[in-house]
Formats: sequence, structure tokens, C-alpha cells
Amino acid sequence: MTDLLKRLSGKSGISVIFGVSFCFFLLVTFPYEILKESIANGLSRVTGLSISMDGFGAKLPLGMHATGLSLAGQGAKGKSLKLNHLWVRLNPLYLLAGKVGAKVYIENQDQSSMDIFVTIPIGALLSGANILPSRIELNSSKFRIDDFAGFAFATMASGPDVNPLLGPVLQGIGFSGKLDGSVDLSLSASTPQDSTGTIRLKFLDATLKLSDPALGLPDQKFTRAGIQGSLSNGLLSLDKNSGFESDELTLSAGGTIAVKTPLPVSQLQLEVLVKLQKSLGDKFGFLLDAFSGGAAKNGELRLQVKGSLAQPTTQPI
Repeated sequence: MTDLLKRLSGKSGISVIFGVSFCFFLLVTFPYEILKESIANGLSRVTGLSISMDGFGAKLPLGMHATGLSLAGQGAKGKSLKLNHLWVRLNPLYLLAGKVGAKVYIENQDQSSMDIFVTIPIGALLSGANILPSRIELNSSKFRIDDFAGFAFATMASGPDVNPLLGPVLQGIGFSGKLDGSVDLSLSASTPQDSTGTIRLKFLDATLKLSDPALGLPDQKFTRAGIQGSLSNGLLSLDKNSGFESDELTLSAGGTIAVKTPLPVSQLQLEVLVKLQKSLGDKFGFLLDAFSGGAAKNGELRLQVKGSLAQPTTQPI
């Protein structure tokens, strides 16, 4: 401690203290109100969404923090997504390993939260192509996703390529639930076979909301809702229990995904089951027939999904 004080009392030490103090002064006094508006307007132009923030500032030691963040879709039927807090913080130590390490924290209006940590090789960022994170960690404890699901459905419903039959259905449905669990993946771009990790996600109190007057159907409360899988030797295996199941609806998938570089060429070997019963079968059974070319039977459709992640092919089983 004495040696440290002696070094700090010298000219070099004073220079270090001055530099740190000056950087801290800039962070504290920076006109974030002007930057907030610039970022919100820029993101709105790029995404086509209406984006606003109540507050914006620094997240020490190196990051940004937004409060009262709101995202709204275009048009009268566009739904909004509001967050209490969103902050992004970089870990400078990862730069020594040639990577960018960033942690993202998201807090809902009900104060449920989720955090995501991602590391990306600097070389991949500079090349601008084939960006594959080397590490993905997600931890969620009963994070409510109602607004996220509604926003996603509304965005898909208003997309330029949406099927005319599917658009009104997406606009009228919603999803309620709490995301609970974790994702821990280590990915290798140079040797995909070395990729490992686990996915353990559950949706608690999950309900598919179909009570929109335009649909006239009962909500579907899921008795099973989640995604489980393990990644070993570059092969992601989805547990057969992954999927969603209620009294009238079953959506499940099982099989493997072989991780490749670049990620879009990863190979799929999946079996998907879609099953509609009772009122759902009576109301939407024709959609299964329309999309499957008549392959659905009694409201049940089994598909084999093969090919690359970017261009998958499906075939009725």
C-alpha cells in the first residue's frame, strides 16, 4: 500500500488520477438528453418502430442505461412494448482475449427481470459476416413475456409476406406466461464440433389467449410449456418433451440441429407435431389443410423438417 501511494504521488500517478477523473467527469456531465433523442430517432428510422425513452445515461464503468423504454408498432393495430429498465454493459477484460463481452439486463414494468450475456470475437464483428457468438448465457426468473408476445404477434401479422389467412389470426391472439430457466451455450466458429451447452426453459402459468371477439374461442392454458435441449459435439438435441400442450392444442418438436459455420447452414433433423382438437379443430382445421396441402388428418399434422437453418424443407410424415 505504501509503494502504491508513493507511485500515485509521482508525476505518472498524478497523470493517471487526472485521466480517470476527467473520464468520470465526462460521463457524469455528458449531455445525455440530446444523445437520448438522437438514438431514439435513429433507431425509429432504421426499425420503422416508434421508440421513446424517459431517461438515458451511462452505466459505469462502461455501458448505457435506458429507463422508461417504449417501442410501438406502426398503424392503428400496432401494439407497444414498455420496459422499466434496459442497460447494456461491456466487460473490457474480454478485449484482452480478442472478444467483445456484453451483458444486457431487462426489467419489466412488474419488476420481473432477465439478463443475457454474450461474447463475440472481434474479428467476426469487423468482417461483418458470419457473426457467431462464442458464448451465450441467459438467466430468467419468472420474467413476464405477455407484452413481448403480443408485440411479436402484431409485428408478424402486419409483415409484408404474411399469409392473408394467417394475418387476422395472429392479430387476434396473445400469449401470457413467465419465462423461467437458463441457457448456457459455448459455440466454436472454427470447430463447431467442440460446441457444448444446455437449454432449460419453462413457461410458467402459460396461456394462449384466443378470447378476442373476432375469434370466439376459449383461452388455452398449457399443462406443458417449455424447451429443453443439450448441445454436445456440435449437435443440439431437443428433448422430446419440448413443446406446448393444452386440452385442445399440441405443438411439439424433437430431433437434432447440427451446428455449422456460418450458422445459417446448420443442418436440421426435426419432427414437428401440430394437433388441434375440439373447438380449435373445428375453427382452424382448414388452416392445417391449406398449409399442408391436405396432408393433415383429423386436425393432426406431423412434419419432418430437414435441410439448412436458412432454407429448411418440410415433408408430411
